[in-house]
This record gives sequence, C-alpha cells and structure tokens, in this order.
Amino acid sequence: MEDSEELQNLEQELQWLLEEQVQKNLAEIHGTLLECSRRFPYRMGFDDRTVVKPQRNLLSNPSNTGQVKCVVTLMGDSLCDADISFRHTGKSGKDNHIFKTKIGPDGRWNLQQVQDAANHLGEALAIFHCHGSDHQYKSAKEVLMVLEDLLKLLTSGRTCLSFPKRKSIEELVKNSSMQHFQPPVPNDVAVSFYVHSSKLILAIYHLHHTASYIDIVSRHQVECTVQWLNEAVVLFTLAMQQCQQLYDKIRAVQLSNPQTS
Repeated sequence: MEDSEELQNLEQELQWLLEEQVQKNLAEIHGTLLECSRRFPYRMGFDDRTVVKPQRNLLSNPSNTGQVKCVVTLMGDSLCDADISFRHTGKSGKDNHIFKTKIGPDGRWNLQQVQDAANHLGEALAIFHCHGSDHQYKSAKEVLMVLEDLLKLLTSGRTCLSFPKRKSIEELVKNSSMQHFQPPVPNDVAVSFYVHSSKLILAIYHLHHTASYIDIVSRHQVECTVQWLNEAVVLFTLAMQQCQQLYDKIRAVQLSNPQTS
C-alpha cells in the first residue's frame, strides 16, 4: 500500500514538473542563449540585437620586454587592420632588428574558434525554434533527450572559446591567413592569433628549419581582454548550469519511479 502511494506521489510530481516547471525552466535557458547570441557580432538568424561593435585593441604583456607589439581591430570572428612589430634575428644571429608588418583593410585573419562557438550556439537555439514555446512535453524521456542535446552543443561551444586546440608547427606555417601580411613575414617566423576564454592572444614563433624538420626556437605572446568574449563564456556556462539543474531534477524523479518514461 505504501509503495503504491509512493509511486502515485512520484507520478504526480513528475506530471507537475512536466506541466508547470519544464517550460518555465526551458524559457529561462532560451533567454540565456539569446543573451549569449547577442555577444556575437553578426546575425545568427534568431536575434540580431548585438551588443558588440568592432573595436581597436592594444595587445600587451608585462613580461614581453618589447619583443612584440600589436594593435588590431576585432570584428566578430575576424581580425583586420593589424599592425605588428617584433624583434627578429637573421640567420647569422647578428642581424637583430624590429620587423614591422600589417594586415590591411582588404585582409582578414579568421578566428575559427569564434565561428565554431557561434555555430554550436545557433544549433542550440534551433532546438527551441523547432519545439516552439508552447510545446507540451509528455514524458521525462522527451525532456531529458532535449537537455542532453543542449548540453552537448553548449559544452562544445564553450570549449571552442575556453580551450583552443593546440596547433602543430606545420599548421602554423601553412595557415592561409599568413598570406595577408604586408610585407610578408620572414619564413623563419610563424604568427598565430587565437582566443583563450576572455583573451585575444597573438603568439610569435621564431623557427629553425632543417632538412627534415622545423623546430621552435622561441615563442613570445601579447594579449588583451575582450569583454564580449568573457560575457559569452559566462553565458554559455550559465546555460549549461540551468540545463544540468533541470536534467538532475527530472532524472531524480525518473530513477525513483522505474515506471516513468
């Protein structure tokens, strides 16, 4: 008798969650994702009210000791109007001078990380677009499947920004964006712009070429904090927490009552 009453109570709790809480919680998650989308400075097809504008950034590093200087304009997922100078030593080891180069208005350095993060966010928003705001969820399984899809996409999106993939020397050297520098960068130097959470980073690699391999002799970097990147990472994290809280709530009731689905 007690077991029967307990099962009935669990079924009622689940029904209450499905009818009263799921849509409310999902609406909060959707709102967080829309806020996140506004941190990306181009239309994503769902909400074009961006809070981001192109901005000129000075990249610096207290321990850089003048090895690298850079001023660049960040426009969403690309960089333009970059002015870079770095200390360069010639093959003889004696020709130590400041090399200056730039990316002009017609050139672009694409930040694939930002584009990938926006794509994952767009896919997450598309889930809400497909289901609609008045969709009535009939089972715990249905809600959990939606939340699992959202969590995968949001985790991937945040990872794109927070954990940049390590590039091989070959990838650095063969990056097509290197062609946008005028004058061209010396062939014993590789340049890399990338995002790490809230920071935009420029790394300069000095290379040593041999007949069989390329070795990195030294690496110097400068960086700056980009507010909208920081806000995007925070909002990705908040949406993930909101998804996980609802998932745990539904899952706990489901596990307590094996008859629910």
